Amino acid sequence: MKKFALFAAASALVLAASGCSAATEAHPEEMHADNGWVRAYEMTAMPGGMTGAFAEITNHTNADVTLVGASSSIANMVEVHEVVSVDGEMKMRPKEGGIVIPAGETVTLEPGGLHIMLMDTTAAILEGDEITLTLDFDGAEDLTVTWPAKSAAAGDEEYQSK
Repeated sequence: MKKFALFAAASALVLAASGCSAATEAHPEEMHADNGWVRAYEMTAMPGGMTGAFAEITNHTNADVTLVGASSSIANMVEVHEVVSVDGEMKMRPKEGGIVIPAGETVTLEPGGLHIMLMDTTAAILEGDEITLTLDFDGAEDLTVTWPAKSAAAGDEEYQSK
């Protein structure tokens, strides 16, 4: 009986301590992604395609945080990209150094601008699918999100790497 009481007391202390630790180690709402979605279109109707992911990412910390990449089981390669004008033509390319989200601000990832690129998809991405990505931040904890796949309302951008 004494051993059981000692075990119960020790277990309660461990649980209480781990609960407190988890609360102080967790960083709730450091980074938040709202209105996220992945574009579904003819190039995502079969494996091997590529597409973009878009959202509003808010930094709730007191320091700048950089979105340096992402990962997803739906794509063999995931990068942060930007669309820039080169000789009057809009071109997509990897965003050198990542996408900085200033402290206390929101950055919008959108078609024709900053976005997350999913390349060499491992399965079809169809409208209505739920796509899970893990956003990789420098300066904050990674953030796992699940966004719907939907067709773009406008802006039929070309997804070519160069």
